[in-house]
Amino acid sequence: MEIEVNGLKVLCDGSLVVSKEHPISFHIGGMIFIFDFISDETGEYNTRQEHTGNTMVTHLINFNNSLGTGLKEPTKMGTLSTGENLYFSFAVHSISENPRIFHYTWLLEPRPLEEENHE
Repeated sequence: MEIEVNGLKVLCDGSLVVSKEHPISFHIGGMIFIFDFISDETGEYNTRQEHTGNTMVTHLINFNNSLGTGLKEPTKMGTLSTGENLYFSFAVHSISENPRIFHYTWLLEPRPLEEENHE
């Protein structure tokens, strides 16, 4: 079975029950994606990213709403060695600071056909 959303192929999806103290790591195609939760005094949700070598850390700031907080659209996270663009989408539900339910979907954007035919 293959699943597509708006032309993007679903690579994998799932849900994790996580605490604020434990970052989430995904290892995909030689890259490492880390997500951690931060709360600050503003109370407004936001994301901040840091890149070091093959690692991207995404800080999820104030993602602690019981109704859920997440991205409106998948965001591009990088390009795999196959030339496919890698996208990520998520939503977080939290009854309190701990635990949180982290729903995620990794998606691939296939290479255009003309690129595949020239190799």
